[in-house]
Amino acid sequence: MGEKQQYVLYVDVEHCDGCRRCEMMCSLVKTGNLISPVKSRIRVLKREILGVDVPIVCHHCEDPPCRDVCPVNAIMIDMKTGAVLIREDRCIGCRECMVACPFGAVSFDVNRGVCVKCDLCEGKPRCIEVCEWGVLSYRRADLADLPKKRRTMERLQESIIRSREIMARR
Repeated sequence: MGEKQQYVLYVDVEHCDGCRRCEMMCSLVKTGNLISPVKSRIRVLKREILGVDVPIVCHHCEDPPCRDVCPVNAIMIDMKTGAVLIREDRCIGCRECMVACPFGAVSFDVNRGVCVKCDLCEGKPRCIEVCEWGVLSYRRADLADLPKKRRTMERLQESIIRSREIMARR
């Protein structure tokens, strides 16, 4: 029997235009009827000075630091999807997981007094459905970085071609 394929939520930050549709969809899905960035489990941060919008998502780490610091073992890995999940019925709202997350992907729901984060919508992330530019995608973990590697290779090729053209002119 083969090993189960792991999938990840991939973010192509170079193409995010800051539309925040992902936040709207996430909040709608998670609340059932409320569209509010505060209720979203994905956050788009805008760096005004740089003119950059960056979606902040959980990376669903293989060895999640948020799980390691949880004093009540409220964080687990879903064996079916590989998602790192917070069992909200166990969460005491101490926010240790928020501090431990290196990506800032854990939020605190003040109305319910529990920490929340992306759960990959049971393996079918809804945020990608509304991402017009393809910034968000759900990809096999072993292939997730191929587009970035291709762009890096293309930039390197362009640089080599330019340097050869300059050398040929001399």
